[in-house]
Amino acid sequence: MAPLPISEAVIRERATGESYRRGQEYERAGAVLEVVRQGNAVVAEVLGSAPEPYQVTVSFDAAGITGTECTCPVEWGWCKHVVATLLVCLHEPDVVEEREPIAATIDRLDLDQLRAVLVSLAGRDATIARLIEGEIGRAQSDPRVPARAEEPKPTRPIPVDAKALRRQVRGALHGLDRMRSSEAYWHVGSVVGEVRGILEQAWAFIRAGDGATALTMLEAITDEYVQEWTTLDDSDGMAGEFFAEIGEAWTEALLAADLSADERAVWVDRLGGWADEVADYGIDDAFATAMDAAEIGWDDDDLEAVLHGESAEEGVWHGWGEEVNGGLTIARLNVLERQGRRDEYLLLARAAGLGSYVAAALVRLERCQEAADYGLTHFADAGQALTLAQQLRDRQELELAIAVGEHGLALAGPKGPLALWLRELAAGLGRRDLALAAAETAFDEERSLTSYLRVQELSGDEWPERRERILERLRRARPFSRLGPVEIFLHEGLIDDAIAVVDDSNDYHAIEPVVVAAIATRADWAIRASKAQAEPLMDRGQAQSYHHAVRWLGHARDAYLAANRRDEWQEYVGALMERHARKYKLVPMLKGLGR
Repeated sequence: MAPLPISEAVIRERATGESYRRGQEYERAGAVLEVVRQGNAVVAEVLGSAPEPYQVTVSFDAAGITGTECTCPVEWGWCKHVVATLLVCLHEPDVVEEREPIAATIDRLDLDQLRAVLVSLAGRDATIARLIEGEIGRAQSDPRVPARAEEPKPTRPIPVDAKALRRQVRGALHGLDRMRSSEAYWHVGSVVGEVRGILEQAWAFIRAGDGATALTMLEAITDEYVQEWTTLDDSDGMAGEFFAEIGEAWTEALLAADLSADERAVWVDRLGGWADEVADYGIDDAFATAMDAAEIGWDDDDLEAVLHGESAEEGVWHGWGEEVNGGLTIARLNVLERQGRRDEYLLLARAAGLGSYVAAALVRLERCQEAADYGLTHFADAGQALTLAQQLRDRQELELAIAVGEHGLALAGPKGPLALWLRELAAGLGRRDLALAAAETAFDEERSLTSYLRVQELSGDEWPERRERILERLRRARPFSRLGPVEIFLHEGLIDDAIAVVDDSNDYHAIEPVVVAAIATRADWAIRASKAQAEPLMDRGQAQSYHHAVRWLGHARDAYLAANRRDEWQEYVGALMERHARKYKLVPMLKGLGR
């Protein structure tokens, strides 16, 4: 079995330090149970704090890991269960059981057998049933799957209890009435969040294509919110900013609904009335795009020409994509996508000059080479290149993905996320030179110890020369965060360089590891730096900060003692106790240090 395309350096980078440490413990403790590899996925069970083992899934392609999932509650980064699974795969490949891909198993079934399996699974669990229905819906809307002619089914409007929605909104907005004003202010965000949850009910119908039902719901929600939102203390602007979200929902609902010109005119008047009411409070243009959607809808000669392919010029609506009425264009694209009108989506995106949308549409239409060529000739931003490259990789177009990613390194904008992504893709495909170039770009933007170590790992025998160049660049740089350079210099044992990084800084997170490292050989500096942190904390007289001051004084004590200057230390502590004699919480702490 071919080894998984992953290294310890990648695992360290994608996990937090704590997750990596706990993952190592889980690996050593044998917490990783059955590990199975099926095609491009590894599935494992990992014992944890829950009664049942956590289920870990790792997806990969020829270039490396493409995704991870775990049933534990960790939501960011690779959790300890994922780390443990990958470490087992890396260190004990013989325990990984290889099974044939599920696609191969399915291929051996005839249609009746496959149907029986799906029906059985759907009958066991309602969640599985919904997942199957969702996949069937996506397959039916896929342009690669021939459409099956069916008789149109009549639709029945879903009744909406508008009064209940109004009560929900009123209940959310008035939930703070019994609080003191000072308490209510801090809860405004949660109130808006509650109303957002009610708005999400309308979004569910919009996404399902039922704009008419959504409009009924939005009318109730908006009317109540416009009448009652001023009861909130909107000092931070959260309640007012929420009108933009309401307006966005209106725009897409109006475009999704099949309305006559007269029906649209009614909504124009209704939206205009709400807009006038909130304008008195400085809420401008909250409903402007929605009013355009109601007034124009899809009845625009230029729009019809574009959607019929009669105006294919790139960017013919120059500016509409981002500034002038860009929200209406994006909303139209969203509706076209939901309706499966992908060719029209592509035509509109081209006309609006929305390059990222054009490329994404081409990928969805399986025109991947065309999408890559488009990105190579039209993109000006590294972020656009990353998005397209990821989409191409998802379609297993690895060479196209790497070409777009490499091109993105020369484009404008922040390159860190692209460089990190391209580094691993190139390394996995054996493109060492490109991986190194991406690794150095990632390091120059990030300047972290993990990115530094990844450059070292990729450099091989070239590392000594490359190391000197990187360290020299690091010495000249003045990054926003000092911690990364500090960790790198300390890793290399370059105490003086680390001191130079923090000497003019107040970032105690970066200063403290330098102080600790400098105690043995740069005691004078460690003493000065520790005192500079501790003394202001004591002088301010804030008891809750005394333990921080004492921690810094502990470093100063260690430096005094390392330099065989115990008498000076005791004299200094004595002066501190005399100076702060009235601070009854601090004095015992200082006495403890002086012993």
